[in-house]
Amino acid sequence: MRPLVLIAAAASLAAAPPAPPPPAPSPDLSRLTATHRRDLQCAATLALAAQAQAQGDNAVRDAPPLAVRGKRYFAQVGLRVTREAGLTPEQVRDLMTADVIAVQKAADPDAALRAALAPCLVRLEAEVPPLKTPDLSQCGAILAIAYEELHAREGLTAAAQDLKTLASVLAAREREALVAAGKSGDEADAAIAMAHDAMLGQAFEGDGVEAYDIAHCYDLARPDPNSHY
Repeated sequence: MRPLVLIAAAASLAAAPPAPPPPAPSPDLSRLTATHRRDLQCAATLALAAQAQAQGDNAVRDAPPLAVRGKRYFAQVGLRVTREAGLTPEQVRDLMTADVIAVQKAADPDAALRAALAPCLVRLEAEVPPLKTPDLSQCGAILAIAYEELHAREGLTAAAQDLKTLASVLAAREREALVAAGKSGDEADAAIAMAHDAMLGQAFEGDGVEAYDIAHCYDLARPDPNSHY
């Protein structure tokens, strides 16, 4: 073949669109049980409900807080189905995505979400224990640890400063309560430090701040009209 013909042929090949990739093989769902499917559907439903709560959507206003427990359920179900059904994480994600789309494309998405959520809350209770309500001492430790982690990661950002302020407010209130109960200032400070270390210890054991209703801590940190805190 002459050089000009070779050049023309190469240019033609370069201009041709690349061949489309072969379609991905269909996943083998032979080990996917009816229980797996219900769990995946609930994981998708709880994720949607948690998102709706974060956006202030009234569709799920009567549901318990789902941001933490719903996320844990989602993760636990995903790992279990991946392991038991022999699927990849991507395949499990695709199944849950399809369930999300099914709810969103319903004639009345809010009604579909509420209907799907009711039985899923029962499964959530069985799968993920309810969040613990922390006391004042635990809340002070939780917010102090959250500040320390955020500050170490990002520096003294506005969010870190807010956490530091809230943790200081709770620590001051806890110290005041301990002194009022008869402890010395040093004893109160030691008790606050022990609460902090105990919460860190729980985190190392896998049951840290995620097990607590942190929203309650923000309630405890609200300004007291009868105090300068």
